[in-house]
Amino acid sequence: MQQCEVGVLYAYIADSGRIYEMLGDQRAQSVINQCFRIISEPISAHGGMVVKTFGDELMAAFARPVPAVSAAIDIQRRMEALPPLPFVDNPLKVAVRIGLHYGSALREHHDFFGDTVNIAEQIVACATARQILTTMELAEALPRLPNTHFVEAGAIEVRGRPAPVRMAAVSWGDEPRGATVFGVDRPVTGASTVRLVLRFGEREWRVDETTDLLSVGRDPGCDIQLAGLATSRNHATIERRSGKWFIMDHSTNGTGLVQDGKQAVRLHREESVLTANGRLYFGKINDPDTEVCDYSVKELFHGV
Repeated sequence: MQQCEVGVLYAYIADSGRIYEMLGDQRAQSVINQCFRIISEPISAHGGMVVKTFGDELMAAFARPVPAVSAAIDIQRRMEALPPLPFVDNPLKVAVRIGLHYGSALREHHDFFGDTVNIAEQIVACATARQILTTMELAEALPRLPNTHFVEAGAIEVRGRPAPVRMAAVSWGDEPRGATVFGVDRPVTGASTVRLVLRFGEREWRVDETTDLLSVGRDPGCDIQLAGLATSRNHATIERRSGKWFIMDHSTNGTGLVQDGKQAVRLHREESVLTANGRLYFGKINDPDTEVCDYSVKELFHGV
């Protein structure tokens, strides 16, 4: 076994017993399998992997904590968009309970064991339908995420831990249309730095140093929502690492990148650093159906 740092996410189908009771085993399992497929898409889009499914439960793993939280939010948004199951007496809205934690674990092949896994598994048992629970330990260690807040949600006893583990509920909200500023709801007492500006038509996204990850695509859960025919539901992510911004393609048609003074490149399940000024093509560069986004990486200082 190999020691590693990992984000562990558990997703449980809420009220699965009623689904089996109302639909019967075969149809109910088909519904749950479809839910697992829906849940798996944002996990993959945010760089995670599905470790295993068992019954009405799914376990996923992430190399970093921010994508794990972002994937959890995307999962809940997708599940909320599903229509209710058409039961005759009372339609049932299929929902998911999510619990997650980030920390040390033991990895054996494609599975994980240890304290972090145990905490995530016990936390999800406390979650209600449509809820995301994590630990206050993780919530306090995360950078500021756009429109995402953590509220303390009690504590649980976890075997092997000398003190109770404090839990936090994750709440989020959709960005309004128009100019969007990520990360500026923190107190500003001095100079403020905007690291990245994205412009698409009349819309603009300004991203400062408190934001580490943005999702781009047609899915309603994406931070930056596009509608082009060549754009995938979860087309790309833009991530800040070590003071630099990277574009990572997850799409079918790829992402074109044209930077000032450099030759155009096509990214397909690849990543590239964003420098100075340039243009992103969410699809093929010469395709008329491709949506185009201009970007600039800069530092803007505001006086005290």
